[in-house]
Amino acid sequence: MATRAASEVYKKKLLDRFSDALIDSIAGFMNKIRPGWKVRNQARVDEWKLMFYAFNRSPLGIAGAILVLAFLLLAIIGPWVAPLSYDTSLALCNQQAYLAPPKTTVTIPGGCEALGVKPGNYTLYLGGDSFGRDLGSRMLFGARTSFVVMIFVLLVGPWIGIGLGLISGYFGGSTDELIMRTTDIFLVFPGLILAIAFSAVLPSRISGFLASHHYVSLFFLHLFSLKIQHEGSLASLLSVIIALWIVWWPGYARLVRGMVLSEKENTYVEAARALGIPSRSILVRHIMPNISGPILVYLSLDSGGVILTEAGLSFLGVGAVPPIADWGRIIYDGSQYFPNAWWLIFFPGLAIFLTVLGFNLLGDVLRDVLDPRTRRSIEFKLKKEIEVGEEQ
Repeated sequence: MATRAASEVYKKKLLDRFSDALIDSIAGFMNKIRPGWKVRNQARVDEWKLMFYAFNRSPLGIAGAILVLAFLLLAIIGPWVAPLSYDTSLALCNQQAYLAPPKTTVTIPGGCEALGVKPGNYTLYLGGDSFGRDLGSRMLFGARTSFVVMIFVLLVGPWIGIGLGLISGYFGGSTDELIMRTTDIFLVFPGLILAIAFSAVLPSRISGFLASHHYVSLFFLHLFSLKIQHEGSLASLLSVIIALWIVWWPGYARLVRGMVLSEKENTYVEAARALGIPSRSILVRHIMPNISGPILVYLSLDSGGVILTEAGLSFLGVGAVPPIADWGRIIYDGSQYFPNAWWLIFFPGLAIFLTVLGFNLLGDVLRDVLDPRTRRSIEFKLKKEIEVGEEQ
């Protein structure tokens, strides 16, 4: 029993050593760019180490981080490591690929090069879909689709709400009333219904814009790893992004407004006002850093929500359109063949489940890690745990 306890403490120390080495490397890099940075920010560096120290003791947090990192890795390199393209149909040369079960090996004879299929044996590890396309390859491209949509939504939508919440909470009065009543109007409508409405009406308008701005189309084709012949399908994806921008900001506006109302009564804000510091500087340099913890947690939890909502829109037919690979669209197309072709629903559904679960687990742990009181409590418990392990 004593040996097992000591072994667990030793494993935990290995994680701490890794995180300490990572933070020391970052601090050393900053010190080279700005000489003396490490000395001036030693307290901050120690606090970062404590955050990782607390994070390393959370099995659920580590599991969530692994799931999130796996999703990010597959989204980034997936299109390059996929055996086949998202629109390559093996059934054109071998009917065995049509709704092929998982681990089916399909032999492609010569003469199919014109169809985009090279001769040889292809193992469909996750099976084939109703067009004879490799489900595994399509899921890798689908990860890229979800990743790009998530990034663009979180880079714009939440920050609209954060900016409005800062202004509303700090200035109050008629400004607060106008922003909050506008927020209430958006909150009256269910977010998913509003997103469906915008996703349905925007594509025709976006198509015209893309037709006259070809460089924008090329940029997004590269981001989504799509072929030039599928340029016309971009409008549906961009309409989802814009629709989610419109419906994603109200929650952040309310959250930030409440925190700013509390923070602006603190002494440091009053002192900044007395010194004549402009309101914009007070909001950006003083209030914003002190409310960033809950915002980061909310952003982490919302990352999974964006992926789930985007998949839901595609499933309902107002998101990605064929032949674009998207997890929600794959489930919709496969639902017509369920339960016989169960893999068309099971594997993309499992991917969505694990990805959203990873972001939720990570967000829950960040809530504890970023809370100073929780960190101090965890620090005390971990020190006692290590002392007991060493005594045993």
